This record gives sequence, C-alpha cells and structure tokens, in this order.
Amino acid sequence: MIDIPSSISSQIPGAVLRRLDSLDQLTQEAFLTEFQKEKKSGFVAFLLWCVFPAWHYFYVSKVWVNLLFWLTFGGFGIWWVIDMFRLSGLVREYNKTVAISVLKEIEFLN
Repeated sequence: MIDIPSSISSQIPGAVLRRLDSLDQLTQEAFLTEFQKEKKSGFVAFLLWCVFPAWHYFYVSKVWVNLLFWLTFGGFGIWWVIDMFRLSGLVREYNKTVAISVLKEIEFLN
C-alpha cells in the first residue's frame, strides 16, 4: 500500500481513505494522480478572492452562487468580507467532493 502524504490525506474524507486502504496499490496510485489533478488550491482561491471578486466561486464550481454574488453586489460588500473567512472551507468541501467522485470513477472502471 502507498503512503498518502498528510497534506493530501487531510483533504480526503475518512470513508474514502478507509476504502482506499482496501484497494490495490495501482488503484491507489491512480486515485492519487487523478485527485491531485482535480483538487483545488486554497492559495489560488484566495488570490482570486483578492484580485477578481466572486471568481473564487467559479474556481470551486459554484456558478449559481457567483451569479447571486454579482446580483447583490457581493451582499453590498459584506458577503465579500465574510468569504475571506469561508474560503478555506469552500475549497476543503470541493476537494472532499472531488475525492468521492474520483473514487467512484476508479471503482466503476475496475
């Protein structure tokens, strides 16, 4: 079995990690490769938040929230400030969703 770096394992739900333990090494490597390609970075999300307001929602595939953000002018600026604190959670939630999706795809292909 492969050793998953803690920086990556902290982004993967426990159920996915337990399921990965029961898979062969080649499948685990395929999962990690695909997960690393699809996961999002908190740093990039923060840069988008700073430079291009609301683009961080596109980055984590929340198109409708982005539209709502623009229609309300970022909640008149309040929403934009609150997002500074929510940003890491948005990225973490997106990465968990990606981990589950990648595991399902890999298991389906096997």
